[in-house]
Amino acid sequence: MKKKNTALAGALLLVLAGWSAADAAEIYTLDPVIVTAERTDTKELKTPAAVEIITDKQISETGAANMQEALKFSTGIITSSQGPRGLSQGTMTAKAVIRGVEKGTLVLVNGVPMNQSGMYSLQDIASDSVEKVEIVRGGGAVLYGSEASGGVINIITKGTRDTKVKAGFGNYGQQNYVVSAQAGDKFGITYSYDHMGKVDHISHPDGGRPAGMYYNIIRAEHNYVDWRYNITDGLYFTHAYSDNNSHYVYRYDGRNGKNKGQPGQDMIYKTRENVAGLHYDKDDLKADFYYHKRDMSTGKSKTEVAPYAKRGRYDPDKRIFTKTENNDETIGFNLSNRWHFDKGSVLIGGDFRRDMADVVDGNTYHYARNMYSLYGQLEYDFTGATRANLNLRQTWVAKDDAGNKYDKFTPELVLMHDLSEDTMIYAKAGKSFMMPTFKQLYGGGNVIASPGLRPQTGTHYEIGAKKNIGKSSWRLAAFHYKIKDSLEAKVGAGVVGDIKYANEDVRNTGIELEWTRNENENLSYHTGLTFGHPEKQERKAGGTIGDWHDYYGKVQWNGGIVYRTGKLTSAFEFAYLGKRIRDYTPYKSFKSQFFTDLNFSYQANENARFFLNIDNLFNRHDIISSSSSTFYNLGRNFLAGVEYKF
Repeated sequence: MKKKNTALAGALLLVLAGWSAADAAEIYTLDPVIVTAERTDTKELKTPAAVEIITDKQISETGAANMQEALKFSTGIITSSQGPRGLSQGTMTAKAVIRGVEKGTLVLVNGVPMNQSGMYSLQDIASDSVEKVEIVRGGGAVLYGSEASGGVINIITKGTRDTKVKAGFGNYGQQNYVVSAQAGDKFGITYSYDHMGKVDHISHPDGGRPAGMYYNIIRAEHNYVDWRYNITDGLYFTHAYSDNNSHYVYRYDGRNGKNKGQPGQDMIYKTRENVAGLHYDKDDLKADFYYHKRDMSTGKSKTEVAPYAKRGRYDPDKRIFTKTENNDETIGFNLSNRWHFDKGSVLIGGDFRRDMADVVDGNTYHYARNMYSLYGQLEYDFTGATRANLNLRQTWVAKDDAGNKYDKFTPELVLMHDLSEDTMIYAKAGKSFMMPTFKQLYGGGNVIASPGLRPQTGTHYEIGAKKNIGKSSWRLAAFHYKIKDSLEAKVGAGVVGDIKYANEDVRNTGIELEWTRNENENLSYHTGLTFGHPEKQERKAGGTIGDWHDYYGKVQWNGGIVYRTGKLTSAFEFAYLGKRIRDYTPYKSFKSQFFTDLNFSYQANENARFFLNIDNLFNRHDIISSSSSTFYNLGRNFLAGVEYKF
């Protein structure tokens, strides 16, 4: 294995080494425009936040088929899932954790919030539909409301798109097809189909419930279509539909001396999702009216007597069938306008959101609540070089059936100073707020109701510096937060294990450093380092407060290099996560994680492009979860194919 990995590393260096001979025109994009952090167009250098912008070209260079996979190489983000390639198991969704805040990532698609019942389904968003991604690290609830206590991921789909077809095939039964079309400047549509075949032993049997049970994937399919219609200047309509199915089998390793490899459960997970939005964005006036519906079903077929049972006769043909459904629905409206004056500007906005959920588990339970918010931002320029922002938000949540009523005021103060034209420093302090979900409050499936849950509230501090030097950009940020009453899952004992949510405190202090260099139009590279100390204060049965303990990981290192020579573009990306701690008693350390990806793209002519993507270059058996269960990534895998533009 070592010899193979050494040979691969050597081949990689040979492919990428020839850059020193490059002598091309210099093209730099060190200061792109970002809209997410301040709810208005600002240059990244002048934005008082730790941000990352990922373009569609950069997404393509990762070879990722979905956005969960595309984000795993980002600074300060830890991805986790219940299967390879970002797979989830129904309501056990994949996550993108920012700065160690597990329950605190707000995902937007074209400004529409995707979070429902604690899930945001990044694995269901096809990367070929995305124009760019803006990531804002740090608590951003003041301008974006509940869910953003860790940060915001704003995915912007393509306004106009190429008319093209694309097909890719790989090992593990991988297939990926894309068709997109553009009709004038009004209508554009993209359809994507992604398939993965059988994969055995995606989890470790020691983490099974009970020990000895492990998961196999039979197949996984993802269908995704999104389209946009430009009505008039500034007014447009977007719609996305996804239909995804995955089939898992839970088998036994035979540690009791019998039934080795025999199935205990078959599970089929189905998710159908519709997201529609009418958007207006012109000058200083912005408005969004949106509708979001997610229907999830889980069908289980399990043997009457489990293969590990001490008593009774195991028979794989005698089965019990069950089905549960979780259906979420959201209607929302957001309106804001900015007014300018000599020394700055004022933003005033408001939004309304109605969340509804149905849980079908033998009986049908319906839940609903309304949320109203007013928010504002005062930007003031003291001297031209020194500026300040005051952000304010008041949230009201109507009382629900259990009597829960959540009202919260969240302020944020930001100070900025330009040391020079290409150097800026900033400091900010603010509050965050997140409500419990319906399932956390009222239960469903194997989740036990906790109607007395409190919303989580946080206090966040950050200082940072940004500097562009010639062809390079440097970004430094130091942060500290403490979140009170974080909404944490507590796994019970037993064969399946019930889950009950509890309020526990979390905190983290860390530092992030990023460096990007665009050498010329043929060569660019970047790297990021994050050192943190995420901790959680356990709350034991009966409400007793326990000790602080580490969780997730303390060290992250990511980076990449892109080299273009003639018609060939080669890209290598990596992400390392070290000093990892399991998030359950007795909080043991476990194996570091090292993701790698090598991508080749050959532009044969103006229309045709061939590509080869190699994921997990060094064939590592990485753990992609941090809970009591151990799930693994795919071994070294490839996807090769062709794209043709008309």
